[in-house]
Amino acid sequence: MLLGEILEFAPPEVRRILDATVGLGGHGFALLSAHPNASLLAFDRDGSALELASKRLSSFGGRVEFRHGDFRDGLSGIPPQSLCYAIADLGVSSLQLDAPERGFSFRFDAPLDMRMDPRGGRSASDILNTASEKELEHILTEYGEEPKARAIVRSIVMERRTRSTWTTSAFASLVRRDARGRPGLDPATRAFQALRIATNAELQDLDRGLERLAELLRPGGRLAVIAFHSLEDRIVKNLFRTLRRSGGFELLTPKPVVPRDREARANPRARSAKLRVIEKRASVAAS
Repeated sequence: MLLGEILEFAPPEVRRILDATVGLGGHGFALLSAHPNASLLAFDRDGSALELASKRLSSFGGRVEFRHGDFRDGLSGIPPQSLCYAIADLGVSSLQLDAPERGFSFRFDAPLDMRMDPRGGRSASDILNTASEKELEHILTEYGEEPKARAIVRSIVMERRTRSTWTTSAFASLVRRDARGRPGLDPATRAFQALRIATNAELQDLDRGLERLAELLRPGGRLAVIAFHSLEDRIVKNLFRTLRRSGGFELLTPKPVVPRDREARANPRARSAKLRVIEKRASVAAS
């Protein structure tokens, strides 16, 4: 997604790249191909994605190092000012959305799991059955901006008295009874987004994780972040604004870059993508 733009915003000289969310390896493949002297450190919480990315990037051999986990928890061993280019493609991937058994999409009837890393943590079904009414309302309101949050929560609490596990279809049907969607938008969309964000703690410490990536950049290095909904993009926008005001960074995208019409038509999921890029000033090295 926004592959051409990610390549265009790469610094002139690229030696060390960090992909915080490698996914299927598309960005990594393009960058390593364009910069034959570069190496890639690739993070992902999803073991299935890492397995597929490792196959896709196998031709680059030792130029790629994979780490299974959240980049926010795995940056401590990276030397300061060692990264030329860091990229983060936030949100859920096509791999996850298109796998019925992962429970991310109401297009399929499946257990409501939604965990990007299935190795641990509460599933979305667990959250629906164990979270307090206050917590559930907070999730739907803050992460989904759902105007019918209170009514949906009341229905969840009633339903979970007799339901031990949830499926995507069961949750979607419940939400549709109480919520209204905008024209062309399924009423369950907001609630599914909210529950997914809560299940994976997607916004927790996101600003600090991205700030840490910015700190690890070498002078002239760049951080590129792709966000897919207003909550993520607001965090990125505010962080980049703070970094620019500190005097150590230059904002290369005064306005977010969005997919060209051709990409948006070919991939409807790309329509909401927004890319923001920031560069560490060379003067930072002397400060």
